[in-house]
Amino acid sequence: MICQRCGFCCHRLDVMIINPRSIGPDGTIDLQDRNSMIRKPMGEKCPHLAYLGDLAVCTIHDLPCYRGTPCDRFDQPGPEDCVCTVSGYFRASGSAIDISRL
Repeated sequence: MICQRCGFCCHRLDVMIINPRSIGPDGTIDLQDRNSMIRKPMGEKCPHLAYLGDLAVCTIHDLPCYRGTPCDRFDQPGPEDCVCTVSGYFRASGSAIDISRL
C-alpha cells in the first residue's frame, strides 16, 4: 500500500502504540517492560504524529522500536503499489481531520 501520509490512521484508529516514555536513547524499547506499549484510542492523536505542512509524519517511523508494531504491520487488501484507500474512507465518512486544530 502506498501511504498518503494524511495522518488519518494515526488519529482515527484504535491501536496499541509505543509508549513515548519507553523509547531509549538508541531508539529501542525494553521488551520486558509491560508499559512499553499503550493504547491509543480512536479519535485521539497519536503522540508520535507530527505534521510538516499538510504532510503527516511519524516521528518514530525510522527507529528500531517501530519495527513489528501494529502500525508497522498495518496494511490493506490489494496490490503493494495500490494507493491507500483508508484516507478515502475517512474522507467519505466525514472523519477528515482539520490539522490546523491539532
